[in-house]
Parts: sequence; C-alpha cells; structure tokens
Amino acid sequence: MEKNTETEIKLLIAKKDVKTLVASPLIAKKTTKGSHKTVKLVNTYFDTRDLLLRQAGIAYRVRQNGKKYEATVKLGKTAAGGLSARQEYNVPVKNAKPDLSVFDDSGLSVDFAALLGTAQLEKLFTVRVKRELRLLQITKETLVEMAIDQGFISAGGKKETIDEVELEIKEGSLGDLLEYTSKLAAMVPVFTESRSKFSRGLALLDKLEPEGARVFLDIDWDNDYSVEYKKQFYQYGTEIMEEQNVFADCGKLQTEADRIFLPYFEKMEEFLYWLQPMMDGSAGMQANLQRVLQPLYRLKYAKLLQKRWKVLYKMADGRLGADKVAHLLENRVKDLGDTIQRQVLTGTYSGIVFTLWAAMEKAGWKAEEYLQAGQLLQVRSKDILVKIGEILEQAQAAKAEKAGALLTESMAGKAAAEKKKKKVKLNEPGYVTASHLYKELHYLTVANDTVKVPELGKESRKKLEKLGEALHALAEVNELGQTVPPELLKSNTVLSARQGGYLLGDMAAEQLLARKALSKAFEKWIKTVKM
Repeated sequence: MEKNTETEIKLLIAKKDVKTLVASPLIAKKTTKGSHKTVKLVNTYFDTRDLLLRQAGIAYRVRQNGKKYEATVKLGKTAAGGLSARQEYNVPVKNAKPDLSVFDDSGLSVDFAALLGTAQLEKLFTVRVKRELRLLQITKETLVEMAIDQGFISAGGKKETIDEVELEIKEGSLGDLLEYTSKLAAMVPVFTESRSKFSRGLALLDKLEPEGARVFLDIDWDNDYSVEYKKQFYQYGTEIMEEQNVFADCGKLQTEADRIFLPYFEKMEEFLYWLQPMMDGSAGMQANLQRVLQPLYRLKYAKLLQKRWKVLYKMADGRLGADKVAHLLENRVKDLGDTIQRQVLTGTYSGIVFTLWAAMEKAGWKAEEYLQAGQLLQVRSKDILVKIGEILEQAQAAKAEKAGALLTESMAGKAAAEKKKKKVKLNEPGYVTASHLYKELHYLTVANDTVKVPELGKESRKKLEKLGEALHALAEVNELGQTVPPELLKSNTVLSARQGGYLLGDMAAEQLLARKALSKAFEKWIKTVKM
C-alpha cells in the first residue's frame, strides 16, 4: 500500500507548443536518465448512484496499466488555478472490480461500510489516455514527474478529449515547482485546467451541481499575516486563471478586460503594499504586476474618456459640428483591448501568476509567527502616518527658512523685502503634498475600512473617507488627461482642433476643481490626526 500527498499542476498547452517545450533545455536537460517512457492507462471511476463518496470528498478509481491494476482513493482536494494537493492511497489489486475493502489495512481513516450503508458501487465513467512520462530534476532538491496525457473521457455515451500536461512533485518544494512552471510559461503559452478528470467525467454525466457565485475567503485578522496573505494571493490568482480561460476562448471580450481582470490584480497589488517591509522580493513582484496593470488601467480610462466625450458632445447640442473625436476614442479602446488579449493568449497572465505564487512560497518572512494580519495593517498604517508627519515637518521647516530669509532682507531694505515677499509662496497647496503621498493616503483609506488605527479618532476616520474620495477624483481626471489619443492633439483640421480643445478644456477645469477639493479635504483631515 502506498500513501502520499499528491501535489501537482495541471496545464493546457497546445500540441505544437508541447513539442517545442519537450525539445527545449527546460525539459531535455532536466530529464533524468532512463525515466522517459510511454504507457497506456485505463481509469475506471466508481461511486454510488447518489454519489455518496463524492459528497464525502472522496474519489475512487481503479487503474489498469497493461496487466497490472491499482485501486486509488483520493481525499480532501485543495485547488488553486490548476494547482492541487490532496491525500491519495494506492493499493495493488487483481482486477478492475470495485472493492473498497482492500483499503481496510491502509491506514485510511474512512469507515466505508458506515458511509455507504446498503448502497452499491457502480461504474461512473472511463478515462483512457496515452501518457508520456519523464522525471525532471528541476533543482537539486526538487524532482518532478511530467505527464503528457492524450486521450478521452467516456461517460453516458458522451466523449470529451483530454490534452493536458501534469507536473507532480515527487521530492522537494512547491516553491521550486511554481518557479519552474513560470519559466515554462515564459517559453510557450500555458493555461490551467482546474478540473480533475473525475470532475470532467461527472460533468459529462450531468451530475455536477451548477456553480453559483464564487465565495471569497475573508482574511482572518487574528491569524499569522504570512498564512493569510498567501491564501489571498492563491484565491485571487486562481480567479485570474479561471477568467483568462473564458476570455481566451470567447474572443469578443477584449474591451471588457479591465472589468474582468483589474479587480483581482489590484487586490494582489494591495497585498504587496502591506507586505513590502515584511518579505524578500516584493519589489520584483511589484514590477511583474505592473506589466499587466498598466495596460488594464489604460483601457479603463480610455473607456471613461469615451463616456465623458459622449456627454460633452451631447451638451454642445450640434454646435461642434460633425463628431471627429468619437472614432479616435473608439479605436483607442479597441487597440488597448487587443493588446491585453495578446498578453493573455501568449500566456503572460499565467506566467505572472505562477511567478507571484513562487515568490510567496520562497519568500523570507519577518516576524511571521508573532505578527497577526490585523496587527500588520496597524503597523503599516502607523508607518504611513509617520511618513506624512515627516513630510509636513519638512514643509514647515522650508516655510520657516523662507520666512527667515525675508526677515533678513527686510533689515537690508523694506522695499526690496516687500518685493521678494510677493514672489515667495509660504503656504504649499494641500493637493501638492496629498498628491505626493497619493499611494500612502490611498492605502491608509483602505486600512481605515478594516482596522482601527490608534492615531485616527472617529472624526479623523470620517475626514479620511472624504479625503479618499477627493484623491480618487483627482487621480481619475489626471489619468483621463493622459489618455487623450495623440492623433487628436496633432490634428490639422479646424473642426478636430476645436473639438479636441473643448475636451481638454473641460478636463482642465475639472482638474482645477479636483485640486481645490483635495487641498481642502487634506487640510481638514490633517488637523484631526495625532502626529
């Protein structure tokens, strides 16, 4: 009897790319001598008519490999974007007939007699594959079995093709496997298959319950921060992997990419911000995220600019002539959507998610056994307030220095001093400081919704909410200004120039209002903070 925890990644790779990959040094030079072989497998899955085993989180199969048979029970699967880990028990048997009594002496802590009662096991479906196997020594410590499966599932008179690559850890660490997978993704486009062959077979039999809205696991603020943030990285990365499969297959969602992917990537960026001083490699992870965040933000603001222009043009009520701007903005949105689709189809998203997961697994953590997730947020919020205090002190010092210089000049001549005084601004507008601290203030408003920071009283927390709204408004109008198509700015026709000027003028006015609102909100909030 063999018992182990199976940790594997299931990937979808195009046949032509599999050939390229197998011939590459990533596979050829990592393959251990004599490990390459091909086998034909027939897996038969069993359960009761009411799927009592499945309801208990159990999958039971008998595998035929030539003249040999092996019964397997798998328990307690955890999955994240093609990555799964579950306990499995394997027992050699004489034939493919279902018999759970062979596991009586296996150490498996399941009372099958009590679980099944009088219910009988019956055949659900069969999986037939040709499996190409090789062992890969991906690092000195980690040995991985690579299985390339080609075949089909037969269930209830229906068939579904299988074309996938599995990477299973035999020895070593998950971090090494994830890092290796990210290298594969950098060579050929890879996608994930989070469904097991068992789940796919049940789907063919219409025995899977319809999936509802996915439930996200909240952070346990009383648990170790490293455990909780790892969990968050895995679940949001999984969402990205799942969504990109639909996105790639559909081919009509390019301009919806920001709505689909941005919330998940933004969450991962937020987590990285809190973790920056607590883990190694966060700067590299942030750089990887920017590769996908920047195009998504450009698309988001191009669509917002498109909406703004529609409103402005309608308000002009025909006074601007034929619309010369709408087509330019529409093309801008389409081009950005196409850019993102190319990233998805070439495996960029998969590669980045695997890279982030690998970094989380291999990171060196500070105080992870002593610092709870909620405490980390409080500590980082305190850091932000300290930084704000230091910048304000610097501003006050600069103000005093300028005032002192004016006083000195007045001693040399009152007229000269008065003239100089008119040229020197002693009060820096609040929006300048607030804009300089945009990232810190933004994440402070995020933390404000979750934990209580001792330095922020009830009034301060309310004022901080208003400040967050003002920050968001200014950031949005600034981004819109940078999204204007270059073609519009270089227009050589009177009509286009007039319409472009109308759009830019509206945004300039909006920016001025946003600056004043931010300055006012910042000055009100700063008076309520204990520095």
